[in-house]
Amino acid sequence: MKILFLASYFPKPDNPVMGTWALSQAQALVRQGVELLTLSFTTWVPAAIAKTAGAKAYAHCPRQFTWPGGVDVRYPRWLYYPVPPVKQWAYRNPGPYLNLAWWSARQTLIQTIQRFQPDVIFCHHSLPNGWLVAQLPPAEQRPLFVLDHDYDEVADAYHLPRRRAAMQTVAEQATQWLAVSNRMEQDLKTLFPMAQTATHHNGVDLPPTPLAQTPKPPELQGKQVILSCALWSERKGMPLLVQAFGAIAAKHPQAVLRIIGGGPEAAKVTQAIAQLNLGDRVQLLGKRPHPQVLQEMAWADGFALVGWDEPFATVYLEAMAAGKPIICCRDGGICDVVQDSVHGYTVPPKDVTAAAQAMDRLLSHPAQGQAMGRRGQQLIETSLTWDAQAQTLVQRFEQALSREPPKARVPQRVGPSV
Repeated sequence: MKILFLASYFPKPDNPVMGTWALSQAQALVRQGVELLTLSFTTWVPAAIAKTAGAKAYAHCPRQFTWPGGVDVRYPRWLYYPVPPVKQWAYRNPGPYLNLAWWSARQTLIQTIQRFQPDVIFCHHSLPNGWLVAQLPPAEQRPLFVLDHDYDEVADAYHLPRRRAAMQTVAEQATQWLAVSNRMEQDLKTLFPMAQTATHHNGVDLPPTPLAQTPKPPELQGKQVILSCALWSERKGMPLLVQAFGAIAAKHPQAVLRIIGGGPEAAKVTQAIAQLNLGDRVQLLGKRPHPQVLQEMAWADGFALVGWDEPFATVYLEAMAAGKPIICCRDGGICDVVQDSVHGYTVPPKDVTAAAQAMDRLLSHPAQGQAMGRRGQQLIETSLTWDAQAQTLVQRFEQALSREPPKARVPQRVGPSV
């Protein structure tokens, strides 16, 4: 089977922490024995004007790169710029921006399909990638599978009619429209009842064995460690997590909260630490390479991320794969698989008191926490590895191909542009 995989949010050689889950999924698909070609359309930025780290990652990105695991990625350029203020305007009124993306990507996409001759096209995100494929002429159409990852990108179609119209085009063309959580799939069903939908969870790779065997550094010896890791956007609730830890820090003098990441909420995080006089009890580690994140998880006693509206964050799976109990909000997609007091603790969103109580329980009863961590690890090993999820994905593709003879796969019309 030959699969063409479109993923805009995909690691780049100069930005390897961007979209690591997309690379992991691609590597797992390759391990299933399929022939995979990844197209990651990349914003065109002239090197001469690239000043920020993000702009440089775009400008210096090679046209082609092979990642470990034999993942061949092409990085063609297009005129799609997901940056403020254009991003906010285009989010509400995607039509003109999508048409510009199609104009700049059309030739590359068609030529790639003609040369590669995929059996299936698999896209991350309905907008822009799913919409882009829906514009293909009939000769280049293939069974189309679209996987959405963000609650708001779907749910905002309830009140943004132009966004809904663009997504309608995808609904009319997709063989199957997948969501990473049950809640997201329900929104798709309500908004686009004609679409063939399903839930397809993310996965995780099992951590390398040496991580668990590496002793804690001296500064963590004798400490109870709660780890958190995220981009510090408002939705991730990092200041709230610091406040919750502050509420129970005096009761647990040997506990430390270690936070990996950075982002827009950095000032609020540092302000909360200062106001609560937590000093070195909350340790900000900055951004870390993925292997170091996994090592920190191996050293931790528990993982806490109390962000709300988390679709199905792979960071929870990574913590569970390391055998750690988790603390999460109960509105997140991870609660499709995680049970309260079985694999960790689920708390109401934006509730400092509940988050503090969950951390208190975790720190007060370490044996229970270890038991929850083992159960979470077993759950991962039995059903939530990237390999297991990739196998399910390939089965979806095979079923679609078996139902439709090659001549019947070509749609009679292309969905309307918006």
